[in-house]
Amino acid sequence: MNSRRWSNVTKIIVTATLVVFVIVLLVTFRAMISPTIVAFLLAFILSHPVNWLQRQTGWTRGLSVAVLYIVIIAVLALMPALFIQRAIGLFTSLQHTLEDLIASLRSAQGGPLLTFGNYHLSADNLLQGVGDVLQNILILATADPLTLFRGLTTGILTVVYVLVLNFWLIKDVHKLKKLVFEQVPGDYQEDMHRLDQELGRVWNAFLRGQLVLSLVVGLLVWVVTMILGVPNAAGLALLAATMEFMPHIGTGISTTIGTAVALFQGSTWLPLSNISFALIVLIFYIVIAQMEHVYLIPRFVGGRVKLHPAITFIGIINGAMAFGVLGVLLATPVIASARLIIAYVRCKLLDLEPFEPLPSTTGVQVRGLIAGRKIEALIFDLDGTLTPVDLQFTIWAVKQFHWLDPLVSANQRRYMAQRFMVGVEGTVNFVISQLLRLELRHDLKRLLPFFDRVRGYTKPEAMKVLPGVVDGLYELSMRYRLGLISTRDRQTVQCFLKKTGLDEQLFDVILTCEDVHHLLPHSEAMRLATAKFNLEANQLLAISDTDINLRAGRAMAMATAGVLWGLGNAADMRDADLILTTILEMLQWL
Repeated sequence: MNSRRWSNVTKIIVTATLVVFVIVLLVTFRAMISPTIVAFLLAFILSHPVNWLQRQTGWTRGLSVAVLYIVIIAVLALMPALFIQRAIGLFTSLQHTLEDLIASLRSAQGGPLLTFGNYHLSADNLLQGVGDVLQNILILATADPLTLFRGLTTGILTVVYVLVLNFWLIKDVHKLKKLVFEQVPGDYQEDMHRLDQELGRVWNAFLRGQLVLSLVVGLLVWVVTMILGVPNAAGLALLAATMEFMPHIGTGISTTIGTAVALFQGSTWLPLSNISFALIVLIFYIVIAQMEHVYLIPRFVGGRVKLHPAITFIGIINGAMAFGVLGVLLATPVIASARLIIAYVRCKLLDLEPFEPLPSTTGVQVRGLIAGRKIEALIFDLDGTLTPVDLQFTIWAVKQFHWLDPLVSANQRRYMAQRFMVGVEGTVNFVISQLLRLELRHDLKRLLPFFDRVRGYTKPEAMKVLPGVVDGLYELSMRYRLGLISTRDRQTVQCFLKKTGLDEQLFDVILTCEDVHHLLPHSEAMRLATAKFNLEANQLLAISDTDINLRAGRAMAMATAGVLWGLGNAADMRDADLILTTILEMLQWL
């Protein structure tokens, strides 16, 4: 019996009810909007070190996040002794300098500059006004730095909320993306993936670029002001670095303050009048600003976040009024993201192509679409994917521990032994990598039979190809570029290909243990294969029988496919974009 379809009126009522319900939730829990934004922002930032950790170690996502949290907590525990006292000293020194500057501005004397009827504009009124403006603008920059965070996390519960939400966001980001893509109709999945890529590039460019800009500009200002003898050079450098997070506006503020300090306090060693010294300092600030706009911003931020200064100013002011410090920091990338989305909607409304076509090195229209990605090349793991695994270790475990039959059945022991093989694969490969690196080949040769048995590797002379693989690879090679990665040596791989009738020319890329310093699940082989294909990582599909070998590819934004005819099982590879049960199913997807 088919479920009765809703009428258009019912759909409208339900949709309107859901919209009203969402609005009510947002109004009711509006106090949690800022912490939630902070959690998402931290998840975006911390996902980069987590991905790096996964690529280097092959650890699970949860373990990588936990290790990162431990490192961050350790650093925070050491900060009071290493950094906080010095930072507070710099802020305090800067605050005293600005207080002296404001007092000088307010007490400045000067004759009339402009007379218009009964109104007289004098230098003292102008400078006093500037002093008042500076005092209002800089109250945030000169305050105790800890107050910047009190507005975002106003209690221990809010801190816990941010940390817990951030942990699960980082850990399950791939699951969330996969869930979203599954809800998008197939015809729009590629568009959503491209839009996700463009938005990610905007935020990456902004956050990474602004951080680098603040460090570089702060260092330049510190060096220049220290050489010229400007009082409190370190504090002015800290101010300039902080103001970089307010694009366009921040540069003007730091330049104005630095020049005013030079004007009213002079140089600590140059025998110049204050006016001459202020002009020199102003020139150097302008040179730094021009260097920033001409070289640093195009170099570190690029053209993805470029906005007109007026739009940036309006966004920062409105962001500050709505969300305080958080609105100031995120106004620019939010506006840039909105611009991208509006541009996409406009192109769809006008029946225009919203994205530039992806470069294709094959010259063939690719039909495979995995999780919104157009796949150009496939990377196969050898053992367990193209050739059967050797399960002698599980048979040994069943026989060796037969005395456990009353407690653990033979099938359970076989399953546990197979799980052990999957779990130690990364550790075994790491040990082999270190033995090769230390050139302990004699020891490796002695241990290799045991290592191969634990990894389920068939003896080289007994290797054979799985049924349907040969025909499947030749069919796939007509539409994709193929790559092969193996932890075996090149001679063994070449003998296997020759023995099974697979032409070595079938693969554009073949990587073995001689080509890398670190075996899988280290990402070195994945990165090298990507470079040899001359493609973006998101245009590649990594295929393996264990999830530990897919984690590095997933951390590089590759599509991943787990096969169930090797050591792995569906539960282990639930994070993969595809789970394949047969070679035929692989051909149907690709």
